[in-house]
Amino acid sequence: MANTKSNTKKTTTKETISKKDYEDMQKHMKEMEEMIKNLTANSQPSNIQYITNVNENNKDVTLTSLTVGELNLSTEGYGQGVIYTFHNYGEEQTVPYDDLKKIIRNNKKFIEGGNVFINDEDVIQSQRLANVYKKLLSYEEMNKIFEEDRNTFEKIFKNMTKNQKETLRGIIFEKLEKDAKSVDMNIVQILNDDMNIDIVADVKNKQEIFKDINK
Repeated sequence: MANTKSNTKKTTTKETISKKDYEDMQKHMKEMEEMIKNLTANSQPSNIQYITNVNENNKDVTLTSLTVGELNLSTEGYGQGVIYTFHNYGEEQTVPYDDLKKIIRNNKKFIEGGNVFINDEDVIQSQRLANVYKKLLSYEEMNKIFEEDRNTFEKIFKNMTKNQKETLRGIIFEKLEKDAKSVDMNIVQILNDDMNIDIVADVKNKQEIFKDINK
């Protein structure tokens, strides 16, 4: 029996892809890379945000006293903790932001009444005081109010907080004490009517008392 040997040759085929398929594949790979990057970024701890918060807490914020006389602001309730004392109207002090947050929390009446002014818009926003500050006058605005005409002054004065009205009363009192003609009497009358007082009479009474003491 004869053996037969096959002479059949093995053939190979080479697969090819179209240009469009190649571009689609490249696009898909890029999309996968972006997805992996996003997943990696989201899984990392937010160290950068943490550092930003620390720096924010450590910054100093300038406060201006809008109180005629002495003003004490404490970082804790009932006058406890660190106490910041402002001796005069218009005095400025820089306070660490950490302490300021405590002052805002424990001295709400003075902060919202406008006895002290926070000179930092970012802090005002972050401490949710934006609506409160729409009603408050700054140190510059408080001084400029004397330059306004009667109608403008009255409109501004009517919208002031009770605390800032008291501050304005103290400023006018001191001005009249030094010079009786230093303040427009129309302005004085607006305060007298609104606060049910007589500033001119109060000034004269004080002057009389000092005369009697010095006799």
